[in-house]
This record gives sequence, structure tokens and C-alpha cells, in this order.
Amino acid sequence: MIQIGEILKQVPFFRSLGRESIDFITEKLKFKQFKSNSTICKTGDPGDKMYIVLSGKVAVTATNGEILAHIGAGNYFGEMSLLTGEPRSATVNAAEDTETFVLEKDDFDVILEKYPSISIAMSKIMSQRLRDTNAVVSEKAKQIKSGAPAGPSGSLKDKHITEVIGFCESNSLTGTLEVTHESDTAVITYDKGVLQNIKLKNFNDDEALDQMMSWEDGQFVIKPKIISFEGSKDKQAEITPAKKIGSILVINHSMVVRKVIEKNLSSLGHTVKTVDSITEGIASLKSLKPDVIISDFKYDEISGYEFCQQIRENSTNNAIPFIFITDSNIDSDVVKQLKTVANSAIVDSQDVNHMAATVEKMLG
Repeated sequence: MIQIGEILKQVPFFRSLGRESIDFITEKLKFKQFKSNSTICKTGDPGDKMYIVLSGKVAVTATNGEILAHIGAGNYFGEMSLLTGEPRSATVNAAEDTETFVLEKDDFDVILEKYPSISIAMSKIMSQRLRDTNAVVSEKAKQIKSGAPAGPSGSLKDKHITEVIGFCESNSLTGTLEVTHESDTAVITYDKGVLQNIKLKNFNDDEALDQMMSWEDGQFVIKPKIISFEGSKDKQAEITPAKKIGSILVINHSMVVRKVIEKNLSSLGHTVKTVDSITEGIASLKSLKPDVIISDFKYDEISGYEFCQQIRENSTNNAIPFIFITDSNIDSDVVKQLKTVANSAIVDSQDVNHMAATVEKMLG
């Protein structure tokens, strides 16, 4: 199951944000599909978008065509371009049919204006803008051609440690960055561009990073571990196929939530209709005749509880099961009220697997 909020929380400059902020960002995401072998972005293209992979797989390649990494469902790339605005340092192609959510620079600027704390987080991540990242990729290509060990490497006199760290993050490195200064060697471990830990003497991560920031000379080598994340196909395969196929009506204000639920339930064979308002939901009841209604727990007009009661006043709809979509900020009294509704269930908006299992149980 792909949790968009959790993916965004992995992005270094979004880590400190709360649920409300993350929800605001997800509303700015745009859905985009790419056919297998199509180019998503090229080296030198403007760095004005970040991508979240929903399904499929993309390949990150150097200028010489060598694949640097594969990125699959539940992962992201291009986040550093929102920070620096610099041209792309690598080319990204769809290795298979791929679906993504895209966050554009203009929308990111709106987010910055609403949540200025992101700017502070960004300044902590990098003390200066990334420079000449293309040169690092070119250096890797030269080393491979000459038979030198694979992985970008160089001198801290040419590349400050902040540039090297930024390169690892912007290229979603899974592997290690080894930095040597005089008699000291630091090893930074990354997973999909996210720093996991730093090993340097007996220092903790923060102390080690502070030490490294003062290193003006030394050598570094990046050792990527090529990992193929197979994406949502394998994850969906883990879900037991629905025993009964049904018609599902999804009423939710969030385009992101609607898209993710629709994709998951449709893949199981269900007929899914999504709408973003109570008015559209009521209008859809006549044409769809849903077997299950998946509803927000609150709306601008009324609560999810009141909406359910209103629907069930009609004898034709009094037996329709309801699944209420909630989030971590829901009030405990609201939960208690929803639990009194017969033939219903409460599911977190991001737990799509649980939602699919609940639908199957209700249809059974």
C-alpha cells in the first residue's frame, strides 16, 4: 500500500511538518502517467518538478547511458530540484508503464509561503546551493571508462561535503558515501536518498556531520547499491483477490485519496465511482446503486455520521454498508459516534489495503 503522506515525510525538508501540512501538500499533487521507455526528464532540463512513483519503475541514468539506480512505487525523485532550481543532473526514463504524482515548483512556492518553516529546514539541510552536480556524474562516467572502481569520487577541495551530500540526496542514493580526511574515515549510509546513519569514530550522527562540515580537504567515493523496487504490482499481488465483485461509491474531498482508492479497488475488479461532494454522491446513488459507500468522516455541510443517517432514511439505501475514512487527527468523540453506526467500519485514509479487505468482508 502506497502511503503518500509517509513518502512526503521522507523528503528531508518535509520531515518536520505535521499531518495538516502534509495533507495540504498532497492536494497540490498532479497525477501523470508515463509509457514504458518514455523520458520523464533529461539531464539539463529545468529542475522544476518532484515526482512520487505510484506504480511502475523508473531508471536514473548518467550522460553515458549507464543506469545509476532504479526507483519504484512508494519512492520519489527530483525533490532537490525544488530546493535548488538547478538543471537536472541525470536523465530519468520510465523502465515500464509508470504512474506518478507530480509536485511543481509554482505549487511548492505556495507551500513555502504557507509554511515558512520549510525554508528553515532547507537551510539546515544545505548550507549552500548545489553546484556542478553534472560534473560529478561525468566524473563517474570517466572512471568507469578507464576501468576505475564504479561510483563517483573526487576531492573535497573540488567539491564541498554539502555538494556531495546534496548529490546523494538528489539522485536518491541507496548505498554509502565514504569520506576520508587525514586519518579519519566517515561512512554515511543512504536508503533512497534518505540519510540513515553516519559512522565516524564514537560521534553520534549530528556530531559526525558537524565534524565533516569543517573538512576542507580529503577524498570521497560514492558506492551505489543498485536495487530494483518492483513496485505496486508485487504489493497488490499480496492482497487476496476479492471473493465478490461490487460497485463502490467513494465520496472524498481529496483528489489524491480518491485516486489511490480507485486504483487499488479497481485492480481487484470492483466498479468504482469517485466524487468530491455530498451533492454528487447523492446524485450518483440512483445510477450506480452501490454495494458499499466509502465516505469522509466529515464534510463542510454535515458530519459523515449525519450523511449516513440521511442516506439510510431512504428504504432503498438503508442496508448499504458504510466505510468512514478518517485520519490521525479525528476527535475521539467522533470515533465513538461513528462506531454506533450499524453495518459500518472506520479505516484510516492512507491504509488502502485495510480498506480493500474491509470492502471484501462487507461484500462477502
